Amino acid sequence: MDGSTTDPNWPRARAAARMMEVQTAASNQELADPRAALAEVEQLAVQFADDSQIQALVESTRLVIKLSIAPVTDVGGMLRVLENLSEVAGEQAGPMMEVAPQYLDAVQAHLRGDTAAARALTSDLLKRSEDLPDSPIVRKLISDITLVSELMRSMDDDAPDPDVDVRERRLDAVRELANRPDATGIERAMCLFTAACNVLAHGGLDRGQIDRAIADLREAVTLSGNHQQNVFYLVGLATAVYRRSEVTGSLSDVDEAIAVLEQARELAGGPSHPHWSLVNDMLSQYLRRRGEGSSSNLIAMDGLRGYAWQVMSQPNPGAARSTAEDAARDAKESATRCLIDGDTEGALRALDAGRGLLLFAATELRDPYTRLTDAGEDVLAERWRSEEQPSAWIRDDVIEVLTRDTDLLDPPTLEEIQDALGGLAVDALVYLVPAEPPLTGWAVIAPAEGQPWFLTLPDLTIGEKTEIERYLAAVAATDRALRSSREVGQAETADFAERLDALCGWAWKAAMGPIVESALGDGSGRVPRLVLIPMGDLARVPWQAARRPDGTYLTELVALSQAASARMLCASAAAERIPHTATGLMVADPPTGEPVPDLLSARVEAYAIHRTFYPGATYLGRRPDGTVSGSGAGTPDQVRAWLRAAGSHAGTTIHFATHGDRKTDPGKASSHLLLAGGNLTAEELIGVLDVERHPVSLVVLAGCHTGQSIHGYDEAYSLGTLFLAAGARSVLSTQWSIPDRDTSLLMYMFHHFLITKSCLPWDALRQAQLWMLDDGRTPPPDMPAPLRRLLADTDPTRITSWAGFVHSGQ
Repeated sequence: MDGSTTDPNWPRARAAARMMEVQTAASNQELADPRAALAEVEQLAVQFADDSQIQALVESTRLVIKLSIAPVTDVGGMLRVLENLSEVAGEQAGPMMEVAPQYLDAVQAHLRGDTAAARALTSDLLKRSEDLPDSPIVRKLISDITLVSELMRSMDDDAPDPDVDVRERRLDAVRELANRPDATGIERAMCLFTAACNVLAHGGLDRGQIDRAIADLREAVTLSGNHQQNVFYLVGLATAVYRRSEVTGSLSDVDEAIAVLEQARELAGGPSHPHWSLVNDMLSQYLRRRGEGSSSNLIAMDGLRGYAWQVMSQPNPGAARSTAEDAARDAKESATRCLIDGDTEGALRALDAGRGLLLFAATELRDPYTRLTDAGEDVLAERWRSEEQPSAWIRDDVIEVLTRDTDLLDPPTLEEIQDALGGLAVDALVYLVPAEPPLTGWAVIAPAEGQPWFLTLPDLTIGEKTEIERYLAAVAATDRALRSSREVGQAETADFAERLDALCGWAWKAAMGPIVESALGDGSGRVPRLVLIPMGDLARVPWQAARRPDGTYLTELVALSQAASARMLCASAAAERIPHTATGLMVADPPTGEPVPDLLSARVEAYAIHRTFYPGATYLGRRPDGTVSGSGAGTPDQVRAWLRAAGSHAGTTIHFATHGDRKTDPGKASSHLLLAGGNLTAEELIGVLDVERHPVSLVVLAGCHTGQSIHGYDEAYSLGTLFLAAGARSVLSTQWSIPDRDTSLLMYMFHHFLITKSCLPWDALRQAQLWMLDDGRTPPPDMPAPLRRLLADTDPTRITSWAGFVHSGQ
């Protein structure tokens, strides 16, 4: 009798054997249906949930399958697949993780035609691969490295511009690689794809060469079968066929290119595929060539959903940064095409589809536990919560559940935006879109009622010798001075003030003047309210200080707030209001131990605000006399403890009168508050603050860089926006390094109008700014003597004194 039917260990042994079989097939690119294999592995994971050895084998099998099907053109996806390698290979994973990114760089260099870089990378990789542990994953990687190296050698030539004969010899060498007896179908396809790409890159408009490239690409498509790379090869084939249409003028070639891309789109299946956005963007352009503008715009919008998925699926914001940048660029191009077609609502949605995606991902994946359990995915919910850093495939599974039968990946509709505007008592949402000369910028305006429209703004440009470029240079000089641990010198201060003053005149002429004149004023005498979404470097402009030629500032005419995106604005509007309390958290100039200037006036400011408006608040940091508060010096642990306190009894307002800092290096981008003995990062804040447990109505970030984006201004990913993403209802943050003394007066008056006059945060900030601008201002009776002395020693009407703060949220 077959012992398999009675041996209790047989199911376990059979599962282990099956997974080893799958690993071998995946490593050899012989899996008939990788998705079905993954589903089978997931079933075994559930069946043997309590078996640690089987679970380890499950993890390694998942990795091999995903590595085998991950397109080499999707660097972010490949890195995500490799992120759990340390759990699979243990201590031997170190060398592997070191070479994997370099391998992906080599493949990318090869695909973009940078043979010198690819040759150098692969040569070094082959040497380093000798130290790697033996496993199916490693064997697959070394095989790919070797192939890329051989492709580089076959394409190598010292001539800077090889002639036709040299190119032909090189192409023949690549095709010989494709015809090796031991080459797999995927390897042959990669060789043929390489040959075709080089023909298209160097063959000009030669019909014969294009036909040869098309033949190679057709074979590559056939050889790649159901491999995920097949989608990319179809894109290459469509490109080549479309290139032929440019030579021949044949619309039938355009039709074929469209048909090939439609096939690629069907094969990709949806936004989870890494090439979904690329396929849809190209298809949109080709449809436009055929005069199908409306279909083109719909396809482009659908393609933008792929960026949202890809950004959400990355393990950290740094890994998602390049995808978010691509999304912002393509969204702007799509919006431009919509405007050309007269589809302003489509332009509005396109802009928001590529805006604030890093922030969106941080918000949606902050804690999806409840939504997973509501969807009946209890096991997945527990897996998510049990892992400190959820693995790549868990993230993919979670996103698939969250997006199932929902429009999560879509930007809000005009109706949803208008509902949010009405709920917040906002008259209009305004997207400001800059351009580089000689092109013109524009604004897309969504009113609270009626149809959206757009304005062409010829002066809304960013380029060399423009006012905004001069201003940004002055801001950078000020930041460098602060980072060098010294006070900002007179030269930097004077240059900054001069550039800021000129910028305010430009801001009115370039954007706010035309918008105010065309969009606002209903004759009621009511002060209108706008929410701006400034794109690119426009986020650094203090739009509230845009100055009319007669000297009137925009804040005197309009109540202004900013938003990271319409999506985030809708989320803020939908959130339940949280009342202010007389308690809260004040953090004043904590002794950081860093070589940064003391914030002497910030201590006076925070202490006065504490004593006057929030007497029951927790006060951390230093008092005006320099002594440390009895409640604590303001360490990260003390701030975390307050944020984690349950209920609203600890207060609903946070005021940070501290230094902030940020790093924008792609691999190390971060933003943080400088606290006593350590820092509190933006990413940590979103994990610590839980407004369901501890409601927070207002966060005031009276420190440098708190409103400046970490990952590029289009992403609006900053300390301030992350507090909003974590659930705080309103946030005040800064656009530059605010002068310490001037900030203190503005901040005190903000809390005065907020608490004493019961103004909403956006209105309290505006009222405080108007008070600063009023030559007849009088200090409120409760203003402490130290602040009165500051009032006597400074000029509150200076732009630097009042214009650097921005309100976001409710």
